[in-house]
Amino acid sequence: MAQYEYQARDSNGVLTKGLLEAPDSRAAASRLRIMGLNVLTMTPKKTGIGGLSLKMTFGQKKVSFKDQAVFTRQFGAMLRAGISATRCLMVMEEQITNKYFKEVIGNIRRDIESGLSLSVAMGRYPNIFSTMYLNMIQAGEVGGTLEESLDRLASFGEKDLRTRSKIKSALTYPAILMVLAIGVVILLMVAVIPVFTGMLESMKIEIPIPTKIVMALSNFIMGYWWLLILLIVGGAFLLRYYIRTPGGRAAWDKLRLKLPVFGNLNYKMSISRFTRTLATMVKSGVPILQSLEVVSRVVDNDVFKQDILRVRAGIQEGQRLGVLLAKGGLFPPLVVQMATAGEESGTLEDMLDKSADFYDQEVDYAVNTLTATLEPVMLVAMGGIIGFIEISLFLPYFALLGGIK
Repeated sequence: MAQYEYQARDSNGVLTKGLLEAPDSRAAASRLRIMGLNVLTMTPKKTGIGGLSLKMTFGQKKVSFKDQAVFTRQFGAMLRAGISATRCLMVMEEQITNKYFKEVIGNIRRDIESGLSLSVAMGRYPNIFSTMYLNMIQAGEVGGTLEESLDRLASFGEKDLRTRSKIKSALTYPAILMVLAIGVVILLMVAVIPVFTGMLESMKIEIPIPTKIVMALSNFIMGYWWLLILLIVGGAFLLRYYIRTPGGRAAWDKLRLKLPVFGNLNYKMSISRFTRTLATMVKSGVPILQSLEVVSRVVDNDVFKQDILRVRAGIQEGQRLGVLLAKGGLFPPLVVQMATAGEESGTLEDMLDKSADFYDQEVDYAVNTLTATLEPVMLVAMGGIIGFIEISLFLPYFALLGGIK
């Protein structure tokens, strides 16, 4: 996320300066408004090369999705039982094992005791509580339905965590196969092929082209391994830098939606996240325009972000959500029809929730398809590469045996 330096005034007119992390300037301004600050100036902070931060992430203080989901669920349950917010936070501060999260909860509790609202106190920790989280907390405070907002946030977080876990599990086995294949190939190139090369050179026989290719690759890896590492690290750095530029991010996100197998999964995940997030925020009483602004960042895809912002601009002009979703051509007919029916019947959030349930199932199916597709592909690719190397090594001996009469 980018860093922004800001100057703002609070409700008492006191000037405040600070540094804030956010996906973009609009998200930063929204977060400051939630914190009760009137923004005067806000400029992005440049770091590293071309604005790319070179800060190391090792040892960085983090809170897992699981910890946040458990905290949110417990907080809502205790509030529903009639326990005060400060008492809830005190109890959870004692129970949580994550030292950083424990410290944050203690700070939030003290801020509330000093007179700050929960949303403002949480807004001071953007690395833990997202803009969506803060908007829903603020809406719950205003509408007197804080425990309901927390329950919805907990349900949203738990479903998102389940989806992440399924995708992680689906990719674990193919990733292990890939690492093993690379390890075996490197072992053959470094330890086995040089021995065969020496034997073949001593025999002074004609070497087939496949064998020459394998020997050349082995010599290159043995002599220029440092160059390979430099190319891999440098390529990863340049790709990361390119993705962080506006044009690079747009091109990357467009590619993510067109990739074989993965593209279908990314598309369905974005649709599921759009419908689930919008339904959750509308249910919590967040205005539709504000909800769409937050959702445009939650989907984490620039293609969807631009289309959602187009829809938001159309709604601001008085057009209907279903019509605007259909115009872009990005959203599937099911979502368009459900949104239209929800607008006409006054049950938009329920219809969006049903759409989200459907696409959650579609994501599960896409994950299973991904697993079923990747495993045999990885096995065939690994077997093909290792088989080619082995056959290339034995081709000269076959030729030699064929020449014996």
